[in-house]
Amino acid sequence: MKKILGAAIANWFRKPENREKAKQTAQKAYDGFQRRRSTTNTKAPPKR
Repeated sequence: MKKILGAAIANWFRKPENREKAKQTAQKAYDGFQRRRSTTNTKAPPKR
């Protein structure tokens, strides 16, 4: 089952438009993560 799933994902990534779509999605997710991380209050005391 793992081999079939891996092969399906590999075939999907072979298409250039899918690779570009995956890069854009990953970049959006990373940007959101960085934005959430940078907006935290750094002066707040640590939670106990």
